[in-house]
Amino acid sequence: MISRHKPLIAFFAISLILISSITSSSIQFSFGAYAKAPLSPAGPTVNDDSLTVERIVDDLEFPTSMAFLGPNDILVTEKTTGQVKRITNGFLSPQPVLDVPVASAIERGLLGIAIAKQPDGKTYVFLSYTESGDGVDGSDIERFVDPLGNRLYRYEFVDGRLINPVLLLDLTAIPPNGRGEHNGGKIRIGPDDNVYFMVGEVGGHRTQSQNILLGPAPNGLGGVLRVTQDGGIVDPENPIFGEGLPLNVYYAMGIRNSFGMDFDPLTGNLWDTENGPTGGDEINLVFPGFNSGWWQIQGFVDDDILGHGTTESDLVSFGSSQYADPKFVWETPVGLTALKFLNSHRLGDEYANNMFVGDINNGLLYRFTLNEERDAIFINDTYVGDIEALQDNHIEDAKENQPLIFGQGFGGITDLQVGPDGYLYVLSYTGSLFRILPITDSVKPQPPVAVSAEQESIRNQSVSAVILGIDGDDSYSPNPIEIQVGQTVTWYNGDTISHTVTSGRDGDLDEGSLFDSDAIIPNQFYTLTFVVPGEFPYYCIYHPTMVGEVIVNEGETGSSLSDDSSSDEDDSSSDEDDSSSDEDDSSSDEI
Repeated sequence: MISRHKPLIAFFAISLILISSITSSSIQFSFGAYAKAPLSPAGPTVNDDSLTVERIVDDLEFPTSMAFLGPNDILVTEKTTGQVKRITNGFLSPQPVLDVPVASAIERGLLGIAIAKQPDGKTYVFLSYTESGDGVDGSDIERFVDPLGNRLYRYEFVDGRLINPVLLLDLTAIPPNGRGEHNGGKIRIGPDDNVYFMVGEVGGHRTQSQNILLGPAPNGLGGVLRVTQDGGIVDPENPIFGEGLPLNVYYAMGIRNSFGMDFDPLTGNLWDTENGPTGGDEINLVFPGFNSGWWQIQGFVDDDILGHGTTESDLVSFGSSQYADPKFVWETPVGLTALKFLNSHRLGDEYANNMFVGDINNGLLYRFTLNEERDAIFINDTYVGDIEALQDNHIEDAKENQPLIFGQGFGGITDLQVGPDGYLYVLSYTGSLFRILPITDSVKPQPPVAVSAEQESIRNQSVSAVILGIDGDDSYSPNPIEIQVGQTVTWYNGDTISHTVTSGRDGDLDEGSLFDSDAIIPNQFYTLTFVVPGEFPYYCIYHPTMVGEVIVNEGETGSSLSDDSSSDEDDSSSDEDDSSSDEDDSSSDEI
């Protein structure tokens, strides 16, 4: 057994990295994969009239994860500040319980938290973060200082502070592609009381744990790692993937990146979300030895969405590892994040032990039911809408999402938890924390009705355009939009997922320089006044094949474009460097 005071995998930082042709693919990168869903102007809502959404606090700074110390007592991690904040009875304490130095470019930062109460009365708090290379927050952005590593620590919560840090896992945070992405970071305490830690492949690492047969040996990245609460090896006599570090700490591998996992309260099975590149967001049942297939397979193996032509037999096999297809797939990524089972009847018996999943792109909260054996997703008759299209557990058209949507307007969701009160708590990257509860239990006033796109169009005497969905130059109606100088256009998102209205075309050097709406969530709008003549192409940064054009004819003179989207709270800007998203993935990995 390795000493609890030593990091388990300190040698990972010097692992050899295979780059070259292995890292190339036909996947295209979009400049705007960092746009995250803003809050709805009227606040989030749920599709059940017996339930409501309460806002608990605002003013968090890019929150990533949360955990309950007790009733109405929550610890929340902030990505870029490296601070753990405490919320007690709806009050956000101005002083953090801990402040650690973090590298924060793209998906780096303070990422995960889990709490474990001990029989002797101690409270352990586990944190995962990308540790700054010089002890200064954000130095990887400002001075290009390499981070020390992606690290898993254990602390003790004593008198309102986190003390006595013990380093349990030390993984490389140096990406071969030069980008601080795919760091994962979620932590869960399993039914076996062990610590489960999710880590992505960290910016393009290509080892045998990413199913590169001739690649370097696994370096602890791209999987779910499992250790004891003291940092020891779980069942060292019967390792899942093989003996010796790091194989004997892998619980699952072949995972590109993930921002959500949870244990089914009825079976103890682990489930996760996984983010694809330009296709193949997944929900997986993660069993011991699970190989998710990345870099060779994403989505269903028979669909071959990566175009590699590989099958299960082409994957790297260690110990008792085994590939399994996802249980649910989005062909067009939505940026899946948190996953939580509602182990409570407080929202109604029909929702007890359902699986809830959030996304970063659209601010949507999805609900899933399982089959009787609870080893597959089964869309039953409790859903409203076209459930026939969902029977293959594969969303090929974004509008198939509709029956799954339980709530909307949350902004980019980063975590979901069930409180001791049995309510569902939703953490938003926008800085807010919400809870969903029966309307009869709520003492807060209901939010005002939002201004509709039609009302906004009338108010501005503007020309209306509808974003229909992903359909090339038929994605917008009308297209082209023809107006006079001085007129205003209001784009209304009539789709079930977020889109943007961004000047130029994907790959242009000046794309987005004239105008960029950021994410327009479903049922919201973006308004822009054109005061110079010309032809203005635009597209959606999430789905670059969506293309449109505004033709502005001579009329009243002016000197510039006037962006009136300040009237649309839903069009708030995103922080690109602090994205939870994948740049190589319109799915925008969360944090």
